[in-house]
Amino acid sequence: MPQEFTLIDQYFLPLSKGLLPNELGIGDDGAVMTPPDNHQLVVVTDTLVAGVHFPLDTAPADIAWKAVAVNLSDLAAMGAKPGFISLALTLPENEQAWLNGFAKGLTDICHHYQVPLIGGDTTKGPLTITVTAHGWVERGGALYRSGAQVGDIIAVSGVIGDAGLGLKFALNTLTKSQQACLNSEDIQFCLDALNRPNPQLGLGRLLQSHATSAIDISDGLLADFTHILEQSIKHLERQGLTLGAEIYLESLPLSPAMQKWIQHTNEWTLPLSAGDDYQLCFTVRPEHWINLHKLAKAQGFKITQVGRITGQAGVVVKANADSEDVITNLLTSGYQHF
Repeated sequence: MPQEFTLIDQYFLPLSKGLLPNELGIGDDGAVMTPPDNHQLVVVTDTLVAGVHFPLDTAPADIAWKAVAVNLSDLAAMGAKPGFISLALTLPENEQAWLNGFAKGLTDICHHYQVPLIGGDTTKGPLTITVTAHGWVERGGALYRSGAQVGDIIAVSGVIGDAGLGLKFALNTLTKSQQACLNSEDIQFCLDALNRPNPQLGLGRLLQSHATSAIDISDGLLADFTHILEQSIKHLERQGLTLGAEIYLESLPLSPAMQKWIQHTNEWTLPLSAGDDYQLCFTVRPEHWINLHKLAKAQGFKITQVGRITGQAGVVVKANADSEDVITNLLTSGYQHF
């Protein structure tokens, strides 16, 4: 199929530059890469489907950026340094304008994070993008979801909820009153959060020596943190222990746009459950928190304590750490794939 190889040579082969002399990227039956000494390989894969994971009219450059970013975010959650990516691209048509935009977005993020594209596949069908990212972590140094302990601080990076609000704008589901509470800068900030997430790779590396568990926020804070609890409980089953968590609304890190939204609507489900934030949620021993916070701030990372691990099963949402009342109407499940 000459058109397929022309497409690959024109749009994707340039992104296979920067490999070592004894490594091979695009152009053969498979790629050949050299692992660093005393490191382990971390492999993650995510698929984005048009109309499911992004609106149908999303700019192709934004689709490409996000397809790579969500994978790099998974690497960040495990404390891994990105090595390279592969791409499987299914297209309805060989449309040059769309491919130019997609290749531009792919080039932007690959260059920004210095991650070469080493191979993949192109096929015809409904628009679907699958990226597999490979990263390296020092042997025995990977972060997992399974290390949370009673008493741990629960923290998140950055601000949360804006991508969910951006999706509401993108789908035009807001009332005039809801739109009026935000200005054009707020709207653009939320759309950027949705379309151009920034994986927290540097913070993930810092957390290696401080966090007891970590996950990236893709399906919503409550839904993703539940995965930490589930995996950590399995890790403690032999000891007959269980875990739970308290999340404090007043501690959630919110952008100015999200603060305006909540003041106008009194609606907290976006920062708790909307998803697509691609920030990190992690747990850390209380005695390590102050030092981690200082290190993170010195390196330009915003981290915020939002709750704590308890010995009581389940996740509860409270106004703050001193409150005795549980806010039951906010325990939504987050994004569901099926």
